[in-house]
Amino acid sequence: MKPFVFPLFLLLGLGSGCVHHHRTSPPPPPVAKHPVESGKPKREETSYLKPLLSPGALFGELPPAVQNTVRAEVGTAEVYDVVKDTSSGQTVYKIYFRTPELYPPMYIAPDGSVLHPDLSVAVHAPQTNRSGLKLEELPPDAMKVLHDRGPYAEIASINKEMWGDRAVYIVAFKDETEHPKLYVTADGTVFNETPK
Repeated sequence: MKPFVFPLFLLLGLGSGCVHHHRTSPPPPPVAKHPVESGKPKREETSYLKPLLSPGALFGELPPAVQNTVRAEVGTAEVYDVVKDTSSGQTVYKIYFRTPELYPPMYIAPDGSVLHPDLSVAVHAPQTNRSGLKLEELPPDAMKVLHDRGPYAEIASINKEMWGDRAVYIVAFKDETEHPKLYVTADGTVFNETPK
C-alpha cells in the first residue's frame, strides 16, 4: 500500500495547489503627498509638455470663410500653426504649413480673401453674404419684374447680394439658355450682369 500513498499525496498536493493559487496584481503605486515648504505645496514636474491645442483645433476655430479659403488653396496640406495677427490694424490669419517649402505661409483676411505678405489683396473672397431666399421674400417691385420677364420659368435659386450699399436679388432659372440669370434691385431696376 505504500507505493500508492506517495502518488496519492502528490496528486492531492498538486490539485490543492491549483485550487488555492491566486493571480495577484501589482500593488497600486503610492499616492504622492505634496511636500509643503513654508506653507506652499511644492510644485511637481510633469512629463506632459505639449501644447493643449493641436493645429487641427486651431484650424477649427478659424472663421468658416477662412477655413474654406485654406481648403480651396491647399486642399489637405497639413497645418502646422495658425496665428491671428492684429498688429497691422486689421485682422489677418497667418496659416503655417508642415512643409513650408511646398506651402509658404498663407495670409487670409476674415472674409476669406487671400493676401500678399504686404497685406494687399491677392485673391478676393467669394461673395459670402448670399442667402437663399424664397419667391415670397422678394420685394414687390422685384417680384413684378420677375413675373414680367419669366412668368412660367422654373426658378433654381434666389440669392441676395450687397453691391456697395444696394441690395441686388439674383434669380437663377433651371433653363439658363432660355432664361439667363436676372439681377434686380428692390425697386425693380434690372442689371444685365454682375458689375466688374
